[in-house]
Amino acid sequence: MKYSARRDPRPCLFSCSGEAGERLVRTLLGAATLALLATLLLSIIDPSPAASAEAPTLRSSVSVNGDVVTLGDFFDDAGPLADRPLFRAPDLGTTGPVSAARVVDMARAAGLATARADGLVEISVTRLSRSVEATEIARLIATEALRRPGRTDDVSIDDLDVVFDAPVEPRHADVRAEVPVRIVSLSLNPMNGRFDALVQIDQGERNERVHLRGQVVETAAVTVLNRPLSRGDIVTADDVRVDRQPRSRSGLLHSIVDPSEIVGRQARCALRAGQAVAAADFARPQIVARGETVTIVFRTRALQVTARGQALQAGALGDMVPVLNPQSKRTIHATVAGPGLVEIAAPATAVASIGKVVK
Repeated sequence: MKYSARRDPRPCLFSCSGEAGERLVRTLLGAATLALLATLLLSIIDPSPAASAEAPTLRSSVSVNGDVVTLGDFFDDAGPLADRPLFRAPDLGTTGPVSAARVVDMARAAGLATARADGLVEISVTRLSRSVEATEIARLIATEALRRPGRTDDVSIDDLDVVFDAPVEPRHADVRAEVPVRIVSLSLNPMNGRFDALVQIDQGERNERVHLRGQVVETAAVTVLNRPLSRGDIVTADDVRVDRQPRSRSGLLHSIVDPSEIVGRQARCALRAGQAVAAADFARPQIVARGETVTIVFRTRALQVTARGQALQAGALGDMVPVLNPQSKRTIHATVAGPGLVEIAAPATAVASIGKVVK
């Protein structure tokens, strides 16, 4: 007996039986599923450039406060790796170069795989600092000197001048330090103001100690001359200034502090530049000289009479000076009213009046 099967009218790509065809279909479907899964995994593990995150930007210059330079200092958007240290920072207040290629290599080794140089060759790294000047150290020493017993209440920190035996160069302190400079010890001689100080500078990872010597001088504000004056010179505002000089210097006891007190006055004697001056060194300018011919004006309510005379004494504005009348040969006293001019005012005349009699 012959067995015959009905043919499938659809064409078949492979010569296979029905059971073999089913196995082939199942195999092809499994392969397609595996290919799709592989594609999805590759897209997650190795994303295409379009899907990858934007690479962080490498800075051309870096400024840091601390003693290390981190990934976040070099790159913008370093993400969670920003605090990862890469290099030791240069010394306080200095700047050093570093190769951009080396920075990129170290960044990738630290986990920032997308780091790149973007055409940079070298990066400048600066360690920020706070400058400690000689004036700041001097003020600390003066403050400490004021705390010592024996200082009077009228002496302030501005009255103390600290003079160092040798120049004090600026020091670099850590910008993060709460107390960048302080006096560790101070030995002070109250008789002559000589001191020996040990100063400490906070430089972050270490402290620098500086040994300083000098003198604390108590000063006073005085008015001094900017130029020498001859006798008779008139003082202008440009001729004087306020200065501070040691209180121990002679001549300061009666010196003036406000320069305006002597502006417009006349020097009584020759004075040198830089000299502390006193009010007694000056007088109102004399506008009438001794022996000068002057105009004498006699005034009353009703009339005014003028005459010529000779001043027997020099005088400033408002001074009473003797004047010789050459015609009468009499000497009268008149008030200096201006250059070459003196006045005589008539005395007030008492007029009798009738009033109530008080018993």
